[in-house]
Amino acid sequence: MTAKKDISFEALKLLPGQVLQLEFDGYDATRDRCTLVGYHRGRNIIVSTPTKQGVPMSVKPKNKVKVRLFVNQINGACAFEATVVHVSIIPFPHLHLSWPEKLVVGEVRKSIRATVHVVSSVMFSLEGKRHTMSAVIDDLSTHGARIHGADMKVKEDQEMDLVFKIEVSEIERILHIKSIVRSVQFNEAKGAHFYGLQFVNVEESDKIALHAFVLTQLHTS
Repeated sequence: MTAKKDISFEALKLLPGQVLQLEFDGYDATRDRCTLVGYHRGRNIIVSTPTKQGVPMSVKPKNKVKVRLFVNQINGACAFEATVVHVSIIPFPHLHLSWPEKLVVGEVRKSIRATVHVVSSVMFSLEGKRHTMSAVIDDLSTHGARIHGADMKVKEDQEMDLVFKIEVSEIERILHIKSIVRSVQFNEAKGAHFYGLQFVNVEESDKIALHAFVLTQLHTS
């Protein structure tokens, strides 16, 4: 990513609920997820306190933190550094972060991809009958996926429904996405059939959840 001087935090037009990832100085290297609560332009950014096993993290004022997020409006990843200004548990655990002096913004290619292992169900029609089979998603983006499993006898350009569960900010979400088969291959060494899928007509809420999930997988892979 490269710094852009012509964009400010408020110009991102983020809404409450935006998923953020925090990396605190002095903690382990993992990135903890939280959500945007709101902000006071030029002063503070308010975010929910990340949790560990359902318990709010112990964060102290003056802790340094790196913040990362994916911004749909600019189709890019964004990062900035801040300081914890205030910690509160009323009416819910949340943090006040200092206003960022600069943002580092980078445009992301049309379809960021992540290596995953997600068990899914696929549904398709074959010879006039509806079939349901299990498959594993091993590559995922907001625009498509690669799955592998048994021989489904499907062909390129055939429609297929893909159902799978993801977790974003400790919230589980089941996605039911329509797709089109774009490639069919058999890997003899692995003894499995691989199918490249292109997603079609993805609902905006599902697309946002996919963005967040894929970005998280990129950070942890």
